[in-house]
Amino acid sequence: MKKLVYLLISLVIFSCSTEDNFEETPESVLTKSAIPTKNSEPVSLVKAWTASGSYRGYTSYSRKFTVKVADLDFDKSVSIFHEKIDGSWEEIPLSYSFDIDDQNEVWTGAYNHGGYGVSRIYADQFVVKYEVSGNTYWDNNNGTNYSISNNEGYFLADANANVSVDTDYDSLFYVPYYDQNSLNVTVDVRNLAPNKEVGVVYTTDGWQTQGYFTLDFRRYWYNGPSFYIQSPNEFGIERWSGTTRIDKSANNVEYVVVYKVNGQEYWDNNYGKNFTVSK
Repeated sequence: MKKLVYLLISLVIFSCSTEDNFEETPESVLTKSAIPTKNSEPVSLVKAWTASGSYRGYTSYSRKFTVKVADLDFDKSVSIFHEKIDGSWEEIPLSYSFDIDDQNEVWTGAYNHGGYGVSRIYADQFVVKYEVSGNTYWDNNNGTNYSISNNEGYFLADANANVSVDTDYDSLFYVPYYDQNSLNVTVDVRNLAPNKEVGVVYTTDGWQTQGYFTLDFRRYWYNGPSFYIQSPNEFGIERWSGTTRIDKSANNVEYVVVYKVNGQEYWDNNYGKNFTVSK
């Protein structure tokens, strides 16, 4: 429900819709992956997000993390070891999300802190901690630690990852005014050149047919009144989002994202699993 409220606020501020264009599904949509599925390191940060803001005295702070680990044993723990404002360090536990393949897993987690008169708890620096089979592995950004300030949006840690879907802001819901469903997708891309296109390829019938719509660049992004970021950010990451209308009978949509720039295509298909959103 919270995700839907944030998304509706965003749609009021930024509106975008395109018509469906169905055709046969290209084979590349089902097989391309923007991010390698094999990882020679035991643990690596995939991406991290920070945002903060204040509205009528209510202050909010948000951080979230995505980490990839090698599946070295069943019993394991993954966390973010984060510096606090007072100089101490604290663990933010992550939770198992899904298997990439039979060798690697994705773990995710978030920190949210808000209220009237609250202060910032976490500073900029953090590292990733992975404990398994009596061993501890670290991703500390090659000894320099990761550092992301208080209101940056996304940092894509993998230099080869140029596009990433933010599933916290995808949704499918019925709009009575149009008597249709609205499909909404939000994506972050690395700013590789001024001229680019970011689009969504989707299906409602298991890829028997497909639709395509483009996303719009968001110079400013509001995730509700308490969260505000601008793009491109310090790391050269831009936020793109958009919506299209589909038949109201569709209860599930499967989709992937393509980023076209400099004559190249970069895909995020969720490690070959594609993304799914339901009403």
